[in-house]
Amino acid sequence: MTESEGPKERSYGLSLELVLMNIAFVALVAAIVWGVLSRYVTRNPATWVEEVTRIAFTVTVFLGAAEVHRRGKHVSVDLVTSLLPPRIRETLEVVAGAFVALYCFYVAWLGLQEAIASNSATTSMLDIPLSVPYGALTLGFFLFGLRGLQRLWRGRS
Repeated sequence: MTESEGPKERSYGLSLELVLMNIAFVALVAAIVWGVLSRYVTRNPATWVEEVTRIAFTVTVFLGAAEVHRRGKHVSVDLVTSLLPPRIRETLEVVAGAFVALYCFYVAWLGLQEAIASNSATTSMLDIPLSVPYGALTLGFFLFGLRGLQRLWRGRS
């Protein structure tokens, strides 16, 4: 199959979520590789690897969820809604989209409260404030909510 025969994939372009998620993913992979090499090649395991991978994984997951929502690629089940008339289905999609956006903003608010409360606590090896992973959760859900509002504004395309 030549390139012109295949299905066209929509280009989504760059976004804050995509850039930060990929930076975190590269850091995650690099830390894991370094952890394996330091443990089995140099016989002197790096003690910081677990902390870096945990934080990088958190950033990757929550910002990745916002990026997937931006692209409209989250899994949805339309077993019941596909049987509804188009007007009711569209109204239900708007109500559900608004609910998801509001829920994301609420979780972002809770994450912000936790990030502020945990700022004085740090990780054991690198002394990274625990507000960093909570900040990733907060940013991810905030961007998820913004992308939800953006999709509602643009007509869920």
